[in-house]
Amino acid sequence: MMSRLTRKPSSLQKDKIESFIEGAEHRQTEARLPSKGLPWEAPEVREDVAKVYNLRLPEPYLLKLKYIAEHTPHSMQSFCMDVLLPAIDKEIEELAADRDDHR
Repeated sequence: MMSRLTRKPSSLQKDKIESFIEGAEHRQTEARLPSKGLPWEAPEVREDVAKVYNLRLPEPYLLKLKYIAEHTPHSMQSFCMDVLLPAIDKEIEELAADRDDHR
């Protein structure tokens, strides 16, 4: 037979829980607020923070990427970063130029 936990949180634990919830609600509200300017220029964005993004590749391309990693000094990650980051910056420059042309 399983016993039920009957211990109630102390007032200190309740304060910690409420503080945690309030902090989460505050962060959630901040996330909903529109940021001014471009998202990557927001003051809270940090260069030293790496975020994960899963990328779906067709199987042949994943195998090609693995082949590159096995036969060059690049890891799969470093190869993708070396190619992708400049491509992103180039696309942003083109979008900015298009936006400026329409003003």
